[in-house]
Amino acid sequence: MSEIIILSQNEVKSCLPMVEAIKAVQEAYISFAKGQVKMPPVMHLDVSQYNGEVDIKSGYIEDLGLIGTKIASGFYENYKLGLPPGIAVIILMDLKTSIPVAIMDGTYVTAYRTGAAGAVAAKVLARKDSKKIGVVGAGTQARMQILALKEVFSLKEIKVWDINTTLRDRYVEEMSEQLKIQIEPVEDIRDAAIEADIIVTVTPSRKALVMKEWIKEGVHINAIGADGPGKQELDPFIVKRADKVVVDSLNQCRIIGEIQHALADGLINEDDVYAEIGQILIGEKEGRETNEEITLFDATGLAAQDIAAANIVFKQAKEKRIGRVVSLL
Repeated sequence: MSEIIILSQNEVKSCLPMVEAIKAVQEAYISFAKGQVKMPPVMHLDVSQYNGEVDIKSGYIEDLGLIGTKIASGFYENYKLGLPPGIAVIILMDLKTSIPVAIMDGTYVTAYRTGAAGAVAAKVLARKDSKKIGVVGAGTQARMQILALKEVFSLKEIKVWDINTTLRDRYVEEMSEQLKIQIEPVEDIRDAAIEADIIVTVTPSRKALVMKEWIKEGVHINAIGADGPGKQELDPFIVKRADKVVVDSLNQCRIIGEIQHALADGLINEDDVYAEIGQILIGEKEGRETNEEITLFDATGLAAQDIAAANIVFKQAKEKRIGRVVSLL
């Protein structure tokens, strides 16, 4: 009989600390760069009548021996019902047989692996002395990005903007208490961006929020929110101005990432994209080379990240003997 582990969000939380998520994401990017990952295009379903969207990401990592599929949603009116805006489920299957081995909450995995992606990229693209962070957006991912960055940098100051000032102020209160560092709410996005060493954009916006005039020499930008057709957080001229534009997957980013707009406007072509992040991690390309470079990481999220992070959860759950085990066949 085939046995499968079912893991709740609380059980997943007990198995995936941020430091392990960062390691898993880095390994996923490396596997992708080495050709050990197979991923079909992301399937995107727009549910505009309920201000929602559903994305299905799937693939396999050969050296892990796992197939993974994640169904993730973003329903941005859910807060009115007291429900989370993002919900996800991950299924892991054995690569050799396709037999399912785990079904788990993917909301927490997505939050942590996305935060981890920002840290992995910033580690090789941002200045080593980066201390000031500007955060555009104050939701879950605004928290995860900072929790991950603090594993890599000695953060001293965070400025945060959100169109929802209640959400922004709650972020300031909660993160100040958690991190014990200075966090300042700002009324204008410019004030979050203009003095930052690292700018993090984490919104569902469909129009440019950060303008090219605010970008200084030496800044690094983690563009996280644009992960679907039409989504946009940056002035396309920022993409054109950047010395190094790095993506998680060029095939994905050119369609659903931040660079889709600069490409469509003819400001850049695909050859202007410096590298996929995995190419830097395996030493095929250099990361940041000078303190003056403007660097940009366009992250759309890879199925490989989900699989690698879910694999950590799966192994930990078996070791801890947690979760509900059921027979499917």
